[in-house]
Amino acid sequence: MSNFVLIENGVVVQSDRTGGTPKGFIEAPEEVHPGYLFDGQTFTAPAPRPPSRAMVLKSVVQARIIEAGKMAAAYAALTQNPIYFARWFAPDRPEVYCDDSDAIQLVTALGLDPDAILAPARKTLK
Repeated sequence: MSNFVLIENGVVVQSDRTGGTPKGFIEAPEEVHPGYLFDGQTFTAPAPRPPSRAMVLKSVVQARIIEAGKMAAAYAALTQNPIYFARWFAPDRPEVYCDDSDAIQLVTALGLDPDAILAPARKTLK
């Protein structure tokens, strides 16, 4: 089956494989789909998306720090740096990246294992 694509500003925005040639579409190789680039001669695959970074709820991190008996030390460290404090307690940011360098530094300074404290929480069924 033929693949016909619609190009806008050098980018494939739509693909049609119904068999006819839709108005304004051009024929393209089978693997071409929306997101491909077209320079008038050659189709180029889009750059791969970077892998997503794992996140963990800050409430989970806090619970783990509390369980380790280090919450007072964590709070003291955060209140000594207004920027870290603001970032940690921002109400519109309930999660932190598991590989966040500031979070790793804090957890390490507390003498805890960042891989354990900042690990993504497992989802539980209710």
